[in-house]
Amino acid sequence: MDVTEVLSIIIRWLHAIASATWVGGGIFYVLVLRPSLKQIETDTMISISDDFRSMVTTSMTILLITGAILTFERLTSGFVGTLYVVTLGTKIALALYMFYLVRFIRTRDRENAYGKFTSLLSGPTAVVILGAVIFLLADILNSIFEKGLIS
Repeated sequence: MDVTEVLSIIIRWLHAIASATWVGGGIFYVLVLRPSLKQIETDTMISISDDFRSMVTTSMTILLITGAILTFERLTSGFVGTLYVVTLGTKIALALYMFYLVRFIRTRDRENAYGKFTSLLSGPTAVVILGAVIFLLADILNSIFEKGLIS
C-alpha cells in the first residue's frame, strides 16, 4: 500500500466519522436534547448549545473538505458514468441545503416567518431526514462505483 492509498483511506474514514457524528448528533438533538432544553437553566443551556454548535461546525468543515477531495478522486477515476454523476449531484445539492439550514436559518426565524409546518421542513428534523437520505445516496454511489469497476 502506497502513501496515496493510505491518505485516501484516512480521508474516507474522516468523512465517515464526520457523517456519523453529524447524523447521530442530529438524532440526539431532535430526540433527546431539544425536549430537555425546556427544563434546563439558561446558563447550562447556552453552554450545551455552544458545545453542540462546535461539534456541528467541526463536522461540517470536515465533510466539506473531505467531500471535495473524494468527489475529485471519484470523478477523475474514469469509472463513473452519468448515473453516478447525477446521484452525486443530488447528494451534493441536498448536503449544501442541509448545511445552509444549519448555518443560516435560526429556529426562531423559521417559526415566526413561516409557521410550524414550514418550520418542520427547514428545522432540525429536516436536517436529520436529509442526513439519512444523504447516507443512503452515499451507499448508492458506492454500489454504482463498484459496478463501474467490475464492468
